[in-house]
Amino acid sequence: MIELFLVLAQTGADPVIRLETGRAHQTLEDRLEARLTALREAETPASADMIADEVLSLWRQQAGPVADLLLKRAEDARERGDRDTARRALNHLHLLEPEFSEGWVAAARLAAEAEDWSFALEALNAAVEHEPRRFDAWVMLGQALERAGARTAALEAYEEALAVHPHHARAGQAHARLSRDLAGRAL
Repeated sequence: MIELFLVLAQTGADPVIRLETGRAHQTLEDRLEARLTALREAETPASADMIADEVLSLWRQQAGPVADLLLKRAEDARERGDRDTARRALNHLHLLEPEFSEGWVAAARLAAEAEDWSFALEALNAAVEHEPRRFDAWVMLGQALERAGARTAALEAYEEALAVHPHHARAGQAHARLSRDLAGRAL
């Protein structure tokens, strides 16, 4: 190795070795955008589901380690049936990272399980306000709106989900069903 540097020094060549990776470092947002594009263009439901899992993982990474810890504590408490602890962890998360859509989706899920539809709708609206590409939040919003009897609004929520994830099974089925039902009423 020393001999190589001596030869390089004698020839006047730059002794620094540069490795070309061929790809610039991508930010989390760049990777997310690329995966969302791939999701919209996926040819099969199976490939779309794999890409959707990657997208969900990237969304979860958008906040810092403290937010991740609070989200994990909320999920663990929810799984144990301790809704109060889960709610407190999510409240702290919202104070720390109010624009973290993953926290709002988790809060909506917890509220829906407790049949607190008012807060579930509020949390889902916050989630899609902060991240309009949250297909999972749009699907949950569609389900909550259907429960509330707001079928036209539910149909629109499913359309938003399908615009991002065209192969989403639940959104596709619900959209087809509501489209038929609402078209039948129009006649």
